[in-house]
Amino acid sequence: MANPAVAREQYPGFMRIVDLISRQNPLQKKRIEAFISLQGVEYWTFAEELSRTLNHSFMISDAERAEAARCYNRMCMDILREQIRFKKTGTYLLDDAHQAKASVYSQQEVMRYYMVGLLLSYLFWPNHYQLFRFFRNQASTARITRYLEVGVGHGLFTAEIMRRFPEASVTLVDISETSISMAREMMATFQLDPARAHFVHGDYLTVNLDSEGYDFITMGEVLEHVNDGAGFLKRTRELLRPGGRLYLSTCANCPAIDHIHHFHNVSEIRNLIRNAGLRITRELALPADPMEEDRWEAELVTVNYCAAGERR
Repeated sequence: MANPAVAREQYPGFMRIVDLISRQNPLQKKRIEAFISLQGVEYWTFAEELSRTLNHSFMISDAERAEAARCYNRMCMDILREQIRFKKTGTYLLDDAHQAKASVYSQQEVMRYYMVGLLLSYLFWPNHYQLFRFFRNQASTARITRYLEVGVGHGLFTAEIMRRFPEASVTLVDISETSISMAREMMATFQLDPARAHFVHGDYLTVNLDSEGYDFITMGEVLEHVNDGAGFLKRTRELLRPGGRLYLSTCANCPAIDHIHHFHNVSEIRNLIRNAGLRITRELALPADPMEEDRWEAELVTVNYCAAGERR
């Protein structure tokens, strides 16, 4: 990393966000500095580009930037609290998608801080940054005319596709009206026209989607939120065109306020994907703690997992 003075000169938008979060939370300051000190030009370019986008949209004023920093720090504290509870009990807070919808997805205030916090996590969490790099690399070699995203989230992945493939047909499906509302707002954040996307509100297992299928389907951080992961993947296989690509990410031993399905290890995830008739062509398994893989499950280590896939 460049020294602090040089970093502030070369990457002012990013360092402004770093400073706000650091002032509010000294613990996060240490973690962020430890991470960014190891990063190269690719990361710093990505971080500044995303930060400038955010600083010219919903983080325009000092008050808005301070609020975004509070959202990030609140999300981190919520996850830390759930991790502590998980280490004691070995179970997640919730175990049913209806509970998560009632307590999180239908609550505008909760969804806003959570989505803003998650969006910023791609700047500061090593594993989330690696997941996005993996996704971006997959998209860079794809030919996408028909794109489907399951779970609309914070908009970062959608924005990457819509910018890279301006002529692509984009469909976004989510069970939560609040999530869709947030997605529209996030599109404006990325200076994208929401009219370019077709939003589908409803259960992915039952909503009507185009029978022509899709040549790229994204299911980022979804399986840990649903009751029927096998059903989600089987429908995805049905909707994926021959030769099409799937990007999927989820996590094992990863408690959060809205996670309901507890994957105990990466093998469970792989088996779920393969049993749905999908082939894993590339994957990453990223532990949150530096530890040998054979100890991850016993030590309840959080593992972020992502894969590229195709129909078998």
